Amino acid sequence: MKRALQALVAYPGSEDEAPADAPERKKKKLPSLASSLIIPVPVDDPALHQGRVRATPHVEGQYAAYVYIPLVVHPGTALYSLVDEVLDVTKEMVPAAHAIGEIVTYSRHSGGLVVNSSRRARELHLSLTRLIYLRAHQREEFKQAIKLIASRQTPFQASFATFSELTNDERTRAFLSFEVGAGHNELRDLLSALSPTLQSLRQRDFYSQPRFHVSIAWALLGPDTSVNGDADTKRHPLAYEGVIAVEGTSDDDLTSDGSIGESNKEFQSECFPRIPHFPSELIPTLNQRFGARVSSAHIGGFGADTIVVKIGKDIFSWPFQGSLVNRVNP
Repeated sequence: MKRALQALVAYPGSEDEAPADAPERKKKKLPSLASSLIIPVPVDDPALHQGRVRATPHVEGQYAAYVYIPLVVHPGTALYSLVDEVLDVTKEMVPAAHAIGEIVTYSRHSGGLVVNSSRRARELHLSLTRLIYLRAHQREEFKQAIKLIASRQTPFQASFATFSELTNDERTRAFLSFEVGAGHNELRDLLSALSPTLQSLRQRDFYSQPRFHVSIAWALLGPDTSVNGDADTKRHPLAYEGVIAVEGTSDDDLTSDGSIGESNKEFQSECFPRIPHFPSELIPTLNQRFGARVSSAHIGGFGADTIVVKIGKDIFSWPFQGSLVNRVNP
């Protein structure tokens, strides 16, 4: 009986590879994604946002937020006139300074048509948090926490005490501010009420020694090249300023890497020049000329009756609804 021949299986070896002169296969190009599927990358342009630079890189789905008490200063009031006078003197001494919080208000008749758009008011902010960052799913939780605080807080009276110069955490901006005197204890209570929520969201509390204030002007800071520059820039303790209340801008519109593009340097140097710090004589001059009016309850006094949270570009506010009974018997 003849044995059946077993078929041999041939495995290709190096000698079986394609010859060197064989034509190379062309790689097929993958089709490009539809434009609707491409998420646009934010373009940071300090020239569009008053020279602001982003201190924290942009993260998709993350929202910058902060909490504050609003103070709307209406034309014709003593405080509005005082702010105007102070800004005039400040601009003379610091040409690089810019006013904060100017917004347009409108008068309307019953038909809803504008009949007078010449009146201008200033909305100033008394910050209660640093700039914090929320994920999309945390926004509603944060809003509800602020709403609950408002329902328990009693409206209170506060007043200003003096002028001060403060800087932000990154030392990129200096602010001319009215520091709060009366009302400090109530503001500390609000910080205590906010703390558990901030900690649960792994956000930083406000400062342990807060200097509550309302800022009325700002200037961009640059390196101090003077002989005593290092000592001079440390003469003011840091204080978080929060988002500046200028219509059409916000602090979440900053550059991602903290730098200024080449195309913006010339624009910024012309429109938003930098200074090492405010002149050392600015605060003493303002306190001497306007200090008595600032600390006057008639002029510098104001009611705190609303709390506001800004999340991204959305603003939510709630009135204080607590009572003295609730404060004594929580």
